[in-house]
Amino acid sequence: MDDKIMIVDDDVKVLKSIERIFRQEPVKCFLFSSPANALKEASGIEPTVVVSDQRMPEMEGTVFLEKMKQILPATVRVLMSGYADIDATISAINQGQVFRFIKKPWESNIFRSEIRHAVQYSKMLRRLVHSDSEPGECERAERLTGVLEMAGAVCHEFAQPVQIISGYCEILTEELIKQPGASGFKEPVSHILQSTERLKDLLLKVMNVQRYKTRSYLLSSRIIDIEAATEK
Repeated sequence: MDDKIMIVDDDVKVLKSIERIFRQEPVKCFLFSSPANALKEASGIEPTVVVSDQRMPEMEGTVFLEKMKQILPATVRVLMSGYADIDATISAINQGQVFRFIKKPWESNIFRSEIRHAVQYSKMLRRLVHSDSEPGECERAERLTGVLEMAGAVCHEFAQPVQIISGYCEILTEELIKQPGASGFKEPVSHILQSTERLKDLLLKVMNVQRYKTRSYLLSSRIIDIEAATEK
């Protein structure tokens, strides 16, 4: 079954552009130019992920996503915003209204990747809620549930600061371009951005843990083998 993605933006051209991005993806897009209408239809659609623009005349994205959180708390929420809205974006992330944000203007590949992350995170949460383990595997199921719960907590806590770091690095990059003699700082900032991307990939891998597999660690202890636990 296709994952449902709700896209809310007062600019119809943006909505159509996003719809084209996911034309070949196993997702079904629900497009709304009105956040109020999106809220009315949300319960009937039950989207996996909801993506909202920040600056809309009818309602700001942060307000809309807060209302969406009250209606469907399990839906993963993503905010699209520009540099001018960075304070509102960070506040929304810190308050738990937003799983992550996408900087505007965005590139299609980056947008697609970010939404994939959000969909995978949603699936991980659903696995925690709906367990269908066979009888006789209670202990293994309990351990896996514990792993997934820990993974969800870690990913949630890490996703917020990673997004904040990434956002500020993007701002720094733009400002360094304007400053003469600041070229020496571009490379360190670029390294930080690359590191945050690697961390995002690791978080996605952790969210895809499907089985309880461990490996030897220090002394006689054992830890989760992420590679083995995420193999399909």
